[in-house]
Amino acid sequence: MMSSFGLLVFVTLSCLVFVRGDGRPVSYERQWNITSEQRKLLTADYWRALKEHVTSERMQWVIANNTLYKQKKPFPHAFYDGLFPESVVRAAAREIPDSPHLDHGCAKHNDKCFNGDNQKGKNAFENDFFHGPATSALFSFMKSSMFITFLEALTGIKDIIPDPHFRGSGVHQTLPGGFLSIHADFNRYQQYDMHRRVNAFIFLNDDWDESYGGHLELWSRDMKHCEARISPVLNRFVVFSSTDFSYHGHPKPLTCPPDRSRRSLALYYYTRERPTSECVYNNCNYAHSTLFQKPLCSDCALAKCQKFA
Repeated sequence: MMSSFGLLVFVTLSCLVFVRGDGRPVSYERQWNITSEQRKLLTADYWRALKEHVTSERMQWVIANNTLYKQKKPFPHAFYDGLFPESVVRAAAREIPDSPHLDHGCAKHNDKCFNGDNQKGKNAFENDFFHGPATSALFSFMKSSMFITFLEALTGIKDIIPDPHFRGSGVHQTLPGGFLSIHADFNRYQQYDMHRRVNAFIFLNDDWDESYGGHLELWSRDMKHCEARISPVLNRFVVFSSTDFSYHGHPKPLTCPPDRSRRSLALYYYTRERPTSECVYNNCNYAHSTLFQKPLCSDCALAKCQKFA
């Protein structure tokens, strides 16, 4: 449980997160009205809540119920609701304004904003200096030894290394009308000579109506079938193996209200080596950026995909 001090600071933060002095929603430039020591204590409270909830028994249950992870279509994946304590996930969601101040379709003072043909209204916040206490605690936990061991057992991929610098990961936020075309991700972290192997997400969207869209779609290698469609609801954890053929995205524009957005915490994991079968032309030394794809039929997204609530 959160200490009385942590609860007091949390309430204070909750009041600060939503509105600045000029009445606009607070974005990532907000000033935390607490000392560095107080912030550390609050983050520690969230960390304790994570350790008490995400037990070895809970992680073993997830692994035991996903023994067919490698056989999942269209590529290895799993998702699980409630792996993390809802109180911490809700706190992280409060630290990321659902309706940020907009500047030409971008959340103000973010790290990256994408408004091209293949991704629109997508904002990425990679600078962890601006992550709130709950967000920081979740990312720290996802980089911990116990969680890495869990991912290795779940995916069957050994010697996993978490991204040390949030390259492309961090906090993701897509605004109304935004989308992300189907794609396979960049494959190499050349600075460290590592191969990208696992993607993990925690969704932060409470009371997310099915009609809003934003479902994570997983597509077949031939781009003829959408075989999994996962709603981005609050506290849903999704993990999948990343290869040159793990085509995914949320390609249809979001239809959520103007005061809502699709938010998630994203973290990527790497290894020193990888099977050549996961690489284009069996060449894993070739480094590429995002490989965007075009579905070969327009009705796959809803008519032929497995749908998860």
